[in-house]
Amino acid sequence: MSPALERYLEELGRWGSRMNLVGSTDPGELRVHMEDSLAAAAVLPGDARVVDLGSGAGFPGIPVAIQRPDLHLTLVEVRERRVHFLRHVVRTLELDVEIRRIDFRTTPADLFDFALVRAVAPPAEILPIAARWIGSEGEIWVWTRLSPEQAGAPDAVAVALAAGRGAILRVPAAAVPRGTPG
Repeated sequence: MSPALERYLEELGRWGSRMNLVGSTDPGELRVHMEDSLAAAAVLPGDARVVDLGSGAGFPGIPVAIQRPDLHLTLVEVRERRVHFLRHVVRTLELDVEIRRIDFRTTPADLFDFALVRAVAPPAEILPIAARWIGSEGEIWVWTRLSPEQAGAPDAVAVALAAGRGAILRVPAAAVPRGTPG
């Protein structure tokens, strides 16, 4: 694991012990979150515009930004304390990442190629909202244990995560009805 990824996990453990960033600050569990996040970094195309909706503690966005500095990454998080953490990590690791303190349910000012969604809401609920963040040729990537059919996205391609932890469903924008604001 790179020194930057190790440093991120250290900061997450330190901050997470003082505020509710993740369910557990156990180093083994944090590494699982890291591995699942890095599964996206391995397959995102170069120079893509990527948004992480509901970034929270930074999974999957921060590991993706560390591993793939060629991407144009934006983190979207509404909770102020989590935004403070994200800004701290971005400064500490000198990442070229934009952070927006807004609710991902708002209508975005610009569109992205990919929207990453992990542990935010059930796929059927989040897909129409996330679809507003991407262009017509984009994709929404949802971390889930559901099959594409169970997630309401039969056109999705599933990228398996390690050790039976589910998959990233790659849902094409054209397969998702656009949600309405708010």
